[in-house]
Amino acid sequence: MGKIKRIWDKNRVLFVLGLILIACVVIVSIVSLTYFYGSSSNAYGNRLDSIKDTPLSDKLLKNIKNEMNSKEDVKNTNIKVKGKIVYIEIEFNDGTKMNDAKEISKEAIKLFSEKELELYDLQFTIKTKEYTLMGAHNSNGSASTSEEEDIIWNNYTIKEEEKASE
Repeated sequence: MGKIKRIWDKNRVLFVLGLILIACVVIVSIVSLTYFYGSSSNAYGNRLDSIKDTPLSDKLLKNIKNEMNSKEDVKNTNIKVKGKIVYIEIEFNDGTKMNDAKEISKEAIKLFSEKELELYDLQFTIKTKEYTLMGAHNSNGSASTSEEEDIIWNNYTIKEEEKASE
């Protein structure tokens, strides 16, 4: 017992600092685990709470697909919904002009209600043999069915470099 008392007397400050260090490591570990991993089993957390009252119906998605496929220049349309984003992929016939494809794609926006456009982001992908375009219509609160120009387009066509003749 005397040996333990001598070690305690000589190293009292180190023991207290060691206990404080261990307590800090435990607290930081608990806080970081709950912050980064949380207790939610949903991958989106509470970010989808706003769309619980306005889910997109299968009827609407089929209606959009049928409307796009009924166009003369459209080969195929695929629609996927992930969280708050609606992905609309439209494959056009070869030779379809880029501006015509954009105009046909804008018609899909008219099929959504104003409430749905306020909640959901729309991502368009236009594909032909000649070009690939991607467009976005964001739900920033200002989008309505009368403002089809809210689609921002990017051209992702990769052109092959012409080989120089030797």
